[in-house]
Amino acid sequence: MLAKHDTLIRRPFISGLALFAFFALICTTVSAQEAPSALELTNSDKSKLHSGEVIVELEQGDINRGEVTGIIQAPMADVIPLVERCWEYGDWRESVTDTSLEERVSAEVVVCGGTAIVPFPARNRHGHFRVHNQTIDVDGVESFASVFQYIDGSGNMEDMHGYWMLQPYGENGEHTILRHVLYVDIGSWIPGALIRWATRRSLPDTILGIRKHISDAKNQSLSSPQFWRGHSYD
Repeated sequence: MLAKHDTLIRRPFISGLALFAFFALICTTVSAQEAPSALELTNSDKSKLHSGEVIVELEQGDINRGEVTGIIQAPMADVIPLVERCWEYGDWRESVTDTSLEERVSAEVVVCGGTAIVPFPARNRHGHFRVHNQTIDVDGVESFASVFQYIDGSGNMEDMHGYWMLQPYGENGEHTILRHVLYVDIGSWIPGALIRWATRRSLPDTILGIRKHISDAKNQSLSSPQFWRGHSYD
């Protein structure tokens, strides 16, 4: 349960700047920027999350959208730096390389670059993104959001935008629940195999990559693929 805020958790669908590995996720006309919003978790969702699973959703239609949600068994203070430092995504994302800090616009806004390594027959995708890292109030819960937008003409895609959102989770807010939402138009047709790859591997790796990185940093030696330790959230 979200520390003292369980009744405040609502859900649409994924967050912040999971950048480049998801370039291959969807191909469509991109919607207006979606604002970070409260999670809405069913009992079934909570049961899955509390066992270490991640929840992946992909909507296809006139506007396609991907979302992944999962629990990181670490406080927000440990997770926020991994999300906000978009120029270091290559350190913990297997499918992302050549990440860079292109510009510091302000204390909260940066421009990052990077390349997504995607399966054949798609070409790797690269570009620059304007990223706004901020602390926000989401239905009374102090949250962290990293909102990103592709910079037109900076790479070999049409558009990408979305956000990461982090909130405290657990009876005492000891852990973190993370949502990543992504809209992408890579400017070409996406084969079904690539969408399945994004759904089964690339999106879940957003959560699992952070878990592994934190586990290794703390010498916890948690086993793959979930990098999870049993914990009571009820």
